[in-house]
Amino acid sequence: MAKVNILKYEVNASQGNLQQTLNAIKNDRIVRSIKKIQASMEEVEIPYYLLKEEIKQEQRSIYHAMRDMLLKLLPEESNRSQTVLIVGTSLVDWHLVDAINATVYDDEKEPYTSQKQSIDSYAKELSKEFGLNDFTMTINTACTSSANALLEASNMINIGLFEYAIVIGVEIFSPIMSSGFYAMDLIANDIVKPFDIDRDGLILGEALAGIVLGKDDTKWSLEGGFSNCHSQTITSVSQSGDECVEVMQKALQNCGVEAKEITALKAHATGSHSNDLAELNAISKVFEPSLTFTALKPYVGHTIGASGVLEIALLMAAVDEGFIPKTYFCEKPILPEYRPISEHKKCDRGLFMCNYFGFGGNNISLIIKKELS
Repeated sequence: MAKVNILKYEVNASQGNLQQTLNAIKNDRIVRSIKKIQASMEEVEIPYYLLKEEIKQEQRSIYHAMRDMLLKLLPEESNRSQTVLIVGTSLVDWHLVDAINATVYDDEKEPYTSQKQSIDSYAKELSKEFGLNDFTMTINTACTSSANALLEASNMINIGLFEYAIVIGVEIFSPIMSSGFYAMDLIANDIVKPFDIDRDGLILGEALAGIVLGKDDTKWSLEGGFSNCHSQTITSVSQSGDECVEVMQKALQNCGVEAKEITALKAHATGSHSNDLAELNAISKVFEPSLTFTALKPYVGHTIGASGVLEIALLMAAVDEGFIPKTYFCEKPILPEYRPISEHKKCDRGLFMCNYFGFGGNNISLIIKKELS
């Protein structure tokens, strides 16, 4: 698989912009918030990694937030017609929700008139506004959305469809999603404990993040990866992790890399019971116990569709600062011989695997590389 280069990246997450988030990681100053959601017949409070400035759950607010991110990533005007915009998200189509509310339930409603602007419309409007290529794409594969968007973008560049690609991952608070995760008993009581025996769930987060891909020379590259749809149930892979093993092994194979050459692995590590067990079992089947690996969700939460772009951007920013971030709150690892790093580790280059294993059985591993010029 031919590589593409990573030309630029930006972040807006719960700890702030890219530099603010990096400072929070380095200085152990991570801020979590509380959000009220509807659970059955009562309102409950859950921990949440919220953006510092609220993005309302309505079309124009989401559009302008994505527009602000795009403005930080735009290429020179002469290259825009050869630049494709791809969005990765699991945001709900609110016009579809409105239509259901207006027509399905028994109580009498006013006649419903659609003014549809679904999530796939944002990329079209933004591309038109800024003179990007007419072709756009929006990918919604749950937790793997923007990771799949990166892989799809690299494929398009490699076959010569476009010279550049801007990939934006976006996720904001969703009452439907939050209530759903709570109903499935997947939300942690207080903190995320990746790969810990006493883990009790995930904490959701909001984020917008963007990455620009192209062939111009730069220190970071997306070497390739592999994505599949393979699960034991409608929601998860088997606890043996064999589906995740396949993804990691084929990502290595596609990139012409052996497991021992990986400098460090960024785990998906949601903190949920089944997914963490499956992922760690998979890691143990692909890598030796000496593997350096870490989890980033204790810093920013599980940002679902945005996590692909966000967590790669954070990893790159940290390595650019000379370290791999430690993993919070893993005191009693599921497999004692496979323990994520508990202190920041010096690192300024190398090959890095990034895992994303999605709700519903879509799984992807990407491999990125940094060379010093």
